[in-house]
Amino acid sequence: MRTRILPSMLTLSLMILAACGSDSGGGALYSDPPNVKLYGIEKAKITYEYGGDASGTKTHIIANFGQYQRQDDRMEFSFQGQPRNISRLDIIADSVQYNVDLTSMTGTRSRFDTARQNNFIRSFSEEERSDVQAAYIMRGGGQKVGRDTVLGRVCDLYDVGFQGIQQSLWNGLTLRLRVRMGGQDILMTATEIDTTFTPTPDMFAPPADASIRKPEVISRFPQGHPPIDSVPPAGASQDMPAGHPPVQNDLPEGHPPVGGQ
Repeated sequence: MRTRILPSMLTLSLMILAACGSDSGGGALYSDPPNVKLYGIEKAKITYEYGGDASGTKTHIIANFGQYQRQDDRMEFSFQGQPRNISRLDIIADSVQYNVDLTSMTGTRSRFDTARQNNFIRSFSEEERSDVQAAYIMRGGGQKVGRDTVLGRVCDLYDVGFQGIQQSLWNGLTLRLRVRMGGQDILMTATEIDTTFTPTPDMFAPPADASIRKPEVISRFPQGHPPIDSVPPAGASQDMPAGHPPVQNDLPEGHPPVGGQ
């Protein structure tokens, strides 16, 4: 079966970190540009609105070309006649990943494996490295189908080739995304972009009142074997290409396809 590489949007983006770091989290943000820049712009804060058969808002914040990312997603839609409410926060802070359910204010904290990502990026040509998000789409079987303009910014429009997903990219960032599935048409469009703000560490930390735990681990060793830190967390996707960061598969049934981006 051919592996599909989905774009960065709805709840999780395709996030590639290019520099290794500790898993302690917090502290000052790194300012030295990473070896591989996930986005073509150093920092951005984008606000989206959902439309079509969905409603809600989303905020995506990046710093240091994507080494730090925050996605706050609040969406309502229906699937097979049943209402679905999404309220979650996903953060990448160098080599630490947080996934928080904002309804229950509970979440997980895990180490973000950067070595596999670096290995995967090495296979990219220089042209692909100049636009990593577009390269992911093209390598996943998608194709560029035209141009789009959002908030006065000219975007490249891609057909991802999966569940009717079309994505408009500007500097690698999604400014418009359309998903067609099960007779529904879900649209996400950027309504505001700020590229002059100052990123701060608290932007890439979970809420202080959230209960954060390390994800449970499914043991691959005999009973009584001491824990091994490098075992991937339970629920991490095993279907992504080599180098793709772990993605928590705890979205509600019927949630639109996730990227990420």
